[in-house]
Parts: sequence; C-alpha cells; structure tokens
Amino acid sequence: MERKHYIDWLRVLAVLLLFPFHTLRVFNAGDPFYVKADHLSMAVSALLGFISVWHMPLLFVLAGASTYFALHKRSTRQYLGERFLRLGVPLVFGFFVLIPPQTWIGGRFNSGYSGSYWHYLTSGDFLVYNVKDGGDYYGGFGIGHLWFILVLLIVALLVLPLFAWGRSARGAAFVKGFSRRLSHPAMWLLAAFLLFVGEALPDPSGLQTFYYLVFFVLGFAIVADDRFMRTAERLRWHALGGGLALSVWWVLSGSLRDGLPDPSVERAALVFLGMLASWLMIVGLLGLGKRYLDRTSPVLAYLSEGSYPVYILHQTVIVVAAFSIVGLAAAEPLQWLTLLVVSVACTFALYEVVRRVAVTRFLFGMRPKRKAARATAEGAAASAAGGDAALAGRAVDGGVGTPAQMH
Repeated sequence: MERKHYIDWLRVLAVLLLFPFHTLRVFNAGDPFYVKADHLSMAVSALLGFISVWHMPLLFVLAGASTYFALHKRSTRQYLGERFLRLGVPLVFGFFVLIPPQTWIGGRFNSGYSGSYWHYLTSGDFLVYNVKDGGDYYGGFGIGHLWFILVLLIVALLVLPLFAWGRSARGAAFVKGFSRRLSHPAMWLLAAFLLFVGEALPDPSGLQTFYYLVFFVLGFAIVADDRFMRTAERLRWHALGGGLALSVWWVLSGSLRDGLPDPSVERAALVFLGMLASWLMIVGLLGLGKRYLDRTSPVLAYLSEGSYPVYILHQTVIVVAAFSIVGLAAAEPLQWLTLLVVSVACTFALYEVVRRVAVTRFLFGMRPKRKAARATAEGAAASAAGGDAALAGRAVDGGVGTPAQMH
C-alpha cells in the first residue's frame, strides 16, 4: 500500500503548531494556564479560539486515517498491543515525570504554593485533586496536555470491535460505501450532524471523548475509498473558505451563544454550524495536503518520527521556560518570541537525547531503532513503487478530456 505522505506532513505541521499555540496561552485573556504574563490579550484569545475549532480535531482525523492503514498490516491483537505500548507507556511515564513540573509551577504561580519541588513529589501533593480552584493549572492532580494520549487510547479501545468488523468482506464494503457517500459535499452535513451528536452525548470524563471519537471514525472512513480525497483536493479552496468563514463567526458569536437558553433549538443550530466549521476546515486542509504535500523528504522522515515525542515533551518545556521568561523586563511580544525560540530549541534538544537511547525511545512510544529503520526503508520502497504507478496513472488520465475546548 502506497504511503500517504500528506498525512505525515499534516500531522507534523499540526504538532509544530502547538509551539506557537501553547506559548500564546501564556498571554491570552479569559483562560487559565500554568503561567500567565502581566498583560493579557483578548486578540490572542480570539486567535487561539479560531485554532481550537479545527486543530485537535484534525489530529484525531489523522489518527483514524493512520489506523485504517495500520490494520491492513497488523492483526487486531497486534494493533491492540501496539496501542498499549505506544500510548499507555508514555501516558504513565509522562504523568509521573513530565506533568508534575507543570502543576508545581502552576501551584506556585497561581495559588501561592510554597513547597519545594521535592516536597511536592514526596508528600503526594501532586496527586491532590484540585477541583475548587479550577484544576491542575493551580497545582495538584492533572494530566496536562497528555489528555490527547488518554483520549486516543480510550477511543482506540472503544472503536476496535467496529474496526475489526471492518476488516471482514461485508464490513469493508460498508466502510468503502460510507466513504464514497462522504465524498459528496452534501454529505458533509451528515458529518457535521454526527459531530453534533458526539458533542452532545454525556461524558463523565469531561474530555469530550465521544466528540473526538467521531472525528477518529470519520478519519478511518474517508481514506477507505480514494473518491473522498479526490473530492477534497478538487474542492479544497471551497471547503477551506467556508470553514474559515464559519470558524471566524464561531469565535465572534460566543456572547450570542452564551445568551441563548441551553437547551434550545437556536443554540443547537449555532452549535451545528460550529461542527460544520470544524469539518470544512479539516476537509480543506486534507485537500491542500493531498495537492501540495504528498511527497517525502529527509526533513519529513526526521520530523515524522519525532512528532510524537516532541508532542509529549513540548508543554513541559514551555511551562518551565515561561516561569522565568514572564519575569523579564521586556514587552509581551518580545517575551513571547523568546519563549517560542527557547521552547522549540530545548524541546528538540531533548528529543535528540530521547531518540538515541533505547530506554527513552520505549518510554516515549517510539519503535526500537532497528524496527524504525526497517519501516523507513519499507516506506521508501513503497513510495518509489507508488510513485511509478502514479506517474503511469497521470499519463493515462492526461489523454482523457465544538469545536474543541481550548487545549
């Protein structure tokens, strides 16, 4: 099966976008964070609200698409074991090693916690569930940015029986048929409706699990038949234009939504438009990726392998750096630029250590070096074969005339 390089590129770019996003969380008004600057900006809040409409949903769609291809090369049992290793191990490791520095700083900065970091760990203060003050931004128990890994693990387990059925002849036919239907733009309304239902379902975890589950399943389905991606590529600017307009409207209409009764038909209609905004943005971005990014390179090979450990590392680095940088005698734009540069440099420096040591590769969900090298070689061979086939195909064709909450 030919590797879809645009999926790798979009995943890499979505992870890299987390650096400006989470460094800006230090400077936006209206939302708590582990560290905040002295002067906060509503304009930055609006920008982050716009990104939140589609950013994490895109990552879940890409995860679902990757699962479709993974299940063509692995048995259900192999896939399940791999999920526990690549998601469960980093989640446990991150909870005990990477999250406590963030919550300790949050406690010191936001709620006056005075204990040392060593005391914070040994006393068990990092396990205290801080409901009263608003969660782990104020110290205590939390999973920080690792919520994405937890939700991805839960979603993978919930949908595995459905995906296993999709491997049968009858199931595969159903998935392909659903994918073909979604390739019609009118059916994008159905996708928005499914997202609306997923967002409305009660979720005791508070992590919007069912909402992201729908994105994951849609991602699995859309790559089952090439027609969806051909449509997304052909209508990329239309989808992106509609998604941009609705996403901007969603951000600007917050006070209008908040003023409506909940539940009410009017509020439900506005939320549905928000779901449509998310889906149109994703379709547009997939189409752009398919059109302009479906090619490999040494840069992609490096960043693709590193995107997951970089995700796991980045927010801890940002919070630790921000704790010192916000105290500098400099304007907020200069503070943000300094924080961005320092965070990117330190995160990738740590990644260079992680990727060279077998133990840390395991703890960060990376494949062993030999398996990673073999997978890269196999991917390159498949890409070369696929490229020849694509060139031949073009020659023949040439003759024929809740959006998510702030994360």
